[in-house]
Amino acid sequence: MIQRSETRRELEESLRSFLPEQLQIGNSITSSKPGVAAIGVGGVMTGYLWGRIRGRRARKSKKKD
Repeated sequence: MIQRSETRRELEESLRSFLPEQLQIGNSITSSKPGVAAIGVGGVMTGYLWGRIRGRRARKSKKKD
């Protein structure tokens, strides 16, 4: 068994106090709304497409110069 220092134990305890318990994580996942998830995925896809369009514009303008 590995002996942990007092400082490390205190740090681990303080970090664990910030984290939710396992039961809370499971409840939040199952209670989430599908509409909210769809909006999130839509936002990610919109950001991806926006970046692709801007990247192409930037490359085209560099080629013209």
